[in-house]
Amino acid sequence: MSAVDAVNKIRARAGVGNVAGKYSGSVDGFMSELRRERAVELAYEGHRFNDLRRWLLLAEYPYNIKTSQEFERMGEFNETDPTQNRVANFREEIILQRNFSEKHNWMPLKTSDVTIYPELYQNPGW
Repeated sequence: MSAVDAVNKIRARAGVGNVAGKYSGSVDGFMSELRRERAVELAYEGHRFNDLRRWLLLAEYPYNIKTSQEFERMGEFNETDPTQNRVANFREEIILQRNFSEKHNWMPLKTSDVTIYPELYQNPGW
């Protein structure tokens, strides 16, 4: 089974169509879609930080920012048919920017462990 087939199997389970062909044509395009897919599929399960560390993207934009979506409602709010509701001035605002660097891709080792053997070094940056 290819990586695209595996993602499509998960998407089929959720009742969503296959990955668009424009993402399966290149490794970079597919990885971008895979990162987005994992963010959606595993939302609120605590995997995002470790995923970004594993992919060495923790300090990269846009993965190092938190944003909010701001907008204003137009007209009267329709609770029975949400498709009739309108918004204006939709914008994304940065709430915070994390100051991660490459050293955050590694966890620091305990000093007591590092000093046991002269050949054992602390992880880079720590």
